[in-house]
Amino acid sequence: MRRPALHVALAACLVLAGCSVLGDDPVREQAAVDRLDAARERAETIESYRYDLAVTVSTTASAREIDGSGVGKVNVTTRRAATNLTVDGATSQTYVDNRTALVECRGGGVPSGFWGSEEFPAERNWTETTPLGRQLALLSSGDLYHNGTETVDGRETVHLSGSPSKEALDAYRDGAGSRPLFGSPNVDSVTVDLWLDATTNRPVRSEVQVVVSGDGETATATLTTQFRDYGERVRVTIPAEARDDAFEGGCPG
Repeated sequence: MRRPALHVALAACLVLAGCSVLGDDPVREQAAVDRLDAARERAETIESYRYDLAVTVSTTASAREIDGSGVGKVNVTTRRAATNLTVDGATSQTYVDNRTALVECRGGGVPSGFWGSEEFPAERNWTETTPLGRQLALLSSGDLYHNGTETVDGRETVHLSGSPSKEALDAYRDGAGSRPLFGSPNVDSVTVDLWLDATTNRPVRSEVQVVVSGDGETATATLTTQFRDYGERVRVTIPAEARDDAFEGGCPG
């Protein structure tokens, strides 16, 4: 069943996926590349962190707007992560245990209390399954710009921005097996803004904007992530019900 642009934009934004093909010669400013390389190198030393999420989605077809917020935590050492996200009034949880993602099913005719399980590709670096690593990886190809320094939450940061390449985006799916977010409605563009601590090169904030059009409407989704509590003790406990009889390949629908 075809999904409205509003919901495709939301799904695309949440997994940072989907984009039309960029030009053959992307612009990559050397100062931005050097800073991104330093951030990715620093990310390999991070053992844990927490983050806050904010989501907004709007469409030209109506005055309706979807809002969401959430919190998450990552323990890189144990390879576990957890996210609690509320979107449009519905709350769901997601856990990662090594290369298995366990997602609380919502909608699609699935009763509450059911879970879906998916496996991350073995060839993917584990840190790229987390918000921090994923967003750094998205900027590894495509346009990349250095926008100088800005003060964010009282800290001096370096502001990078870019438009990820199709290849970088193809690695991420919409949470239902291996179904990609291409087709109609079409994802027109994805832009990523990243603010790095000017001293430590650790991400402070990121903002991903996805624009989707189709069937006479255009939807814009924005996902903002605030990173915090680097190196603090993070414990992720996965409830037994998340593993019991989980739908393999993800939630139906």
